[in-house]
Amino acid sequence: MSFLGINKPAGNRVSYANAAMVALISLLATWAVTGFSILANPFGTTYDHIDQAILNEFWFWTAFSSTVIPVVVSFPIAILLQRGRIKLQDALDELAAAHAELAHRSRVDALTGLLNRGAFLAEVEDRLETHGAILMIDVDHFKTINDTFGHGAGDDALRAISKALASKARPTDLVGRLGGEEFAVFLTGCMDETTAQERAEDIRQGIHAIRFEPEPGKLHAITASIGVAIALPRSPIEDVILRADKSLYRAKNSGRNRVILDSAA
Repeated sequence: MSFLGINKPAGNRVSYANAAMVALISLLATWAVTGFSILANPFGTTYDHIDQAILNEFWFWTAFSSTVIPVVVSFPIAILLQRGRIKLQDALDELAAAHAELAHRSRVDALTGLLNRGAFLAEVEDRLETHGAILMIDVDHFKTINDTFGHGAGDDALRAISKALASKARPTDLVGRLGGEEFAVFLTGCMDETTAQERAEDIRQGIHAIRFEPEPGKLHAITASIGVAIALPRSPIEDVILRADKSLYRAKNSGRNRVILDSAA
């Protein structure tokens, strides 16, 4: 877009061409006003009684000031205004980036990069207008990792589990860390119990396949128990999560490292 031949500068750079265009417009405007004032002669001024040399000097300085002053004044002002606009735009861009980063951090678990509890539940609630399945996932005997190898190793294990979950998820699925060693997956559009159980079993195997080496040469097996609940359209989210949680407890009480499906739907 352009106005009076002035184009928006590309990127955050001062456009000297734009500044020159502003100076030219100022020059033409000054000439027009000065010329109109002289030609129109609204006060009926006569110059017959003025010495020709003085009159010539008057016309020279009139033309000189009408040419130089607009250029000298308008060109640097146009540059300064552009620099001010660029600084303002940079500040607005930084503010927008900071706002986006803050919004991202408010939704994402800092350790794993997955959705945090609040963001996950909010997203699931929005999607419960359609079918879906919730998988509640709890890492088996996770406290043993922290107690034996330290919390740093525990964090490494959580990150490895998060990667395994993300790798098994479809683009339409939701994956979140609800807290501690508890995770959840929402299978968007999944209404078939068999499919939901197969997907959950695939995730369980993916976690079990993690090669976790908390100390050099020392492997530690990671397993998880998973409870599954099918959500019918417009099901209360609390009800679906409660059913998935009960299935999870059944999985843990049945020996862990297994998938239990709730069939109440």
